[in-house]
Amino acid sequence: MRRFFSWKRFSRERPYSGGIHWRAAWLFSLFSLGFTALYLRVGYLADSPGLAQTARQQAKYTLTVSETRGNIYDRELRLLVNKKTETVYGILPSAENLSPVLSAVPAARRAAVSEQLRSGRPFLLKDVSLSETLGVTAFSVPVRSGERQLAPHLVGYTDSDGKGVTGIEKSCDGFLSAASVKQTITYTLDGLGHSIPGIEPEIRSETGNGAGIVLSIDSIIQKVIENAGSAGLKKGAIVVMDPDTGEIRAAASFPFYTRSTLTQCLKDNENTPMINRAFLSYSVGSTFKVVTAAAALEEGISLTESYNCTGQIDVGGQIFRCHKRSGHGEVDMVDGMMKSCNPYFIHLGQLAGGEKLLKMAERFGFGDRVTLSEGMTVSGGTLPTLSQLQSPAAVANLSFGQGALSASPVQICRMMAAVVNGGKLVTPKLVLGTTSDGRTLTRSPDTPAVQILSEGIAAQLQSFLIHCVMVEEGQNALPKNGTAGGKTATAQTGRFREDGTEREHGWFAGFFPAVNPRYVITVLAEDAGFGNKTAAPVFAAITEQLLELGY
Repeated sequence: MRRFFSWKRFSRERPYSGGIHWRAAWLFSLFSLGFTALYLRVGYLADSPGLAQTARQQAKYTLTVSETRGNIYDRELRLLVNKKTETVYGILPSAENLSPVLSAVPAARRAAVSEQLRSGRPFLLKDVSLSETLGVTAFSVPVRSGERQLAPHLVGYTDSDGKGVTGIEKSCDGFLSAASVKQTITYTLDGLGHSIPGIEPEIRSETGNGAGIVLSIDSIIQKVIENAGSAGLKKGAIVVMDPDTGEIRAAASFPFYTRSTLTQCLKDNENTPMINRAFLSYSVGSTFKVVTAAAALEEGISLTESYNCTGQIDVGGQIFRCHKRSGHGEVDMVDGMMKSCNPYFIHLGQLAGGEKLLKMAERFGFGDRVTLSEGMTVSGGTLPTLSQLQSPAAVANLSFGQGALSASPVQICRMMAAVVNGGKLVTPKLVLGTTSDGRTLTRSPDTPAVQILSEGIAAQLQSFLIHCVMVEEGQNALPKNGTAGGKTATAQTGRFREDGTEREHGWFAGFFPAVNPRYVITVLAEDAGFGNKTAAPVFAAITEQLLELGY
């Protein structure tokens, strides 16, 4: 009998009629479970404090507009850095500011700025002039130093990271960095890094309290000596010091360097504009005759001690010549100083003796290094040893400032200060102290002066030096309508030019005015020759300008 119905047959011939619904249900269940798990996971993540904080941080975009180091001031709390400002713009790209921003940018920078605008990310822009519009925020930012920094060798400069490299910037880097203040702008962005409409950026400007380092220099005097040195010196240095305190009122080294020529100057091995010549040692020549005269007077040698200068003197078979080849004839101590007669001072040195000369030089501070600030040191120069001075020729050389003797312009100022302040040796000082607010000075301790000469001998030396400028004819250091005292020098170096002529340093070390001097001033004309022709006129120009300014 034929069967019309079979379960086996039915299941084989219609495999999908009932199973399709079961499988669909199964897949739907799996999907529902997965979606539920995902939902729960998202909820967990959203509620997680740590991840929520991370999300918020990611939504913030902060730009540091400026980070300004502590200030550097002159003695009157006038700014030496951070004097000027520039405008820096925070740019949040938008359709509204695209055209104004690109129009303000020079053609050479337009492609790069256009790329920044297309990125949608906020950025900073300077060296342009923009009106504030949607998404443009202007900031006034201090400029650390201009193209022509006053007292560049003293102040120094910073690198691209804002760290001090030279000068006070390096010496006081820790203090200046700790006193830094910031300006920041923070934008709120969406997940794609674009701005969220209606949310203003957060601007934070730390309040600068004026904290900084206070130097002893007077910026007005500093400008005077820099102008005079630029006009009269190719290479050299000028130092101005308060004779009673040792405070350096101004110091300059020539040639200068500027911000735009910094890279070039670092490579200039011929002129070496980066070195501070005011702190380096040089042969000093006849300026040392002040020390020889002091030693002679202290030994009881009379002012009237005379010597017949014939143009040369024989010391142990070695001939030393006077700059006046025909000789000065009969001279005493005053004449010898005025005419800068080498044979006369060799004669004095022989009378006083090498040991006395050496001890007097040491009392004047020759050979002593002076630290002005951490890492800022004035060279101590060189002195002959006592054993070297057993040679009569060595004593002769020392008597008029030659031989194994060198000193810095700062040291020569220090010597001159002792002459005019009653015989006291002062310690040079550059850093007066600090300020927390730019208005009041917290002064660093002073080093007491040391009496090295009697007031009587100091007064005699001062009188000699006044005669050198005010009485001796042909002295180019005499200021118009003013008085001064001082000593010229032409120091041999032992180095020669290609034409065979010796390179000689020109010096003038003096004080102004002649009576109750307010300043001692040293001018070094490196490799320039006769001090009366090279250094003395610069001294005169400085004192004349100070007179006009009421200094």
